Parts: sequence; structure tokens; C-alpha cells
Amino acid sequence: MATLLARNGTCLTIRPLTSADFGALIDFHAALSVSTRSLFWPHAYDEPTLTRYAQRHAEGQDRIHLLCTPAAVVGYFFLWEFDHPVPLLGLGLADAWQGQGLGAAMLQHLIAEARAARRDGIELTTVTTNTRAFRLYTRAGFVRIGDVENLAGDGRIVREHRLFLALAPDARPPVRDFKPPV
Repeated sequence: MATLLARNGTCLTIRPLTSADFGALIDFHAALSVSTRSLFWPHAYDEPTLTRYAQRHAEGQDRIHLLCTPAAVVGYFFLWEFDHPVPLLGLGLADAWQGQGLGAAMLQHLIAEARAARRDGIELTTVTTNTRAFRLYTRAGFVRIGDVENLAGDGRIVREHRLFLALAPDARPPVRDFKPPV
């Protein structure tokens, strides 16, 4: 099992999403501030939706990870459509753990997974007002390729920046609908 070290010295564990984690993931989402939820609400947090995501992970369609302390889930990050040449990246971090270098480490973990699987590139979207995340992504090599209307997990349509990281020569972002796969 992989680990990440926070700036405060805490070692956190990365583990895949399983059905045993649904309650902790629901608690993670519920504990996010209103501000953080306005930036990261990728899908509904109910048992049927989480069951389908756990199935997609088990089948290799997605790579879905949790970042955990011994007591709680503090991060949630994924590559949806991992079985496609260009998966879609997302990551969210509990308010109390922001500013600890974990977002960059989670991002690098996902990029390394995509590289190891020889994906052509990675795509993501981020809310236009999320300047902190936008800087993180561009420092990692992502390039803004436009803006899109994205369906958030609470049903809102959100204007987001669309970013792309090429991992292979001549890689191009796919034509896609911007909504959760489940």
C-alpha cells in the first residue's frame, strides 16, 4: 500500500475504493466546507452511485483512490475512464489537510499511474474560480485548452476550465461529454 507524507509529518495511506469505504467516503464529502464542495462535487454520494464506482474500479474502467488517516478518509482522487487512451482526472482534499502538499502528491500519483499504463494523456476540468487548483495543474504540465459546461454531482451545471496533459507524442484530448460516468 502506498503512502504520502504531509508537510506536518503525518503519513497517510493510499488505498483503492471498496464497498467497505462507502460510509467513510460519505462522511468525507459531508465534512467538506461549503466552499470546498462548490469546487469538488464530482458525483452523488449515495450507496448506489458509490457501488457502481467501486465496480468500475474493480473492473479496471476507473482508478479510484482514497487518502486516509487511521481514523478517516481525507482525500478522494481518481482517473475515470482509465480504460481509455485519455482518462479524466479528479481530486479532492478535506479542508483541514489542504496546504500540506498532498494535492500535488495525489496528482503526481495519478500521473504516474497513467504513464505506467501508457495512456496518451490525461484530461481534467476545474471550476474557473479555483485558482489554487489551476496553478497546481499548470505547474504539473497541464495546459488549458478551453472551458466547458460540466455536470456536478449535485445536478448543477458548472463552468470549468478544461486542461490537458499529453503523455504521448501527438496526443490529443478526446471529444467527450462532461459529466460523471455514473
